[in-house]
Amino acid sequence: MIRQFDVFPNPLKGGGRDRPYVIVIQHPFFDDQPTRIVVPLVVVSAIRPQLRLNPTVTVQRTTLYFSPTEMFSLSHRMLRDSVANLEADRDKLLAAIDLVFTGI
Repeated sequence: MIRQFDVFPNPLKGGGRDRPYVIVIQHPFFDDQPTRIVVPLVVVSAIRPQLRLNPTVTVQRTTLYFSPTEMFSLSHRMLRDSVANLEADRDKLLAAIDLVFTGI
């Protein structure tokens, strides 16, 4: 079962170096859907972060930036072997998503 805020290795070819992980942001209410909405987690050297838009998270002792303006969907079958769950960072991740959609 895939949980909200589960982190997975990026399954897309070519995305793994600068965006090594994706985080599921889709609410469990939509678990019956064949896709999951994800946001890439970006390495420090590949982004010019904005404070509220790109909060930092730590995955396997690596600091990464959440990049909600790059959100996309993937088949749930592409998401295997979660490496972390960032539920503890929920407030700052949702605040960044809210900023994308509401500007506040």
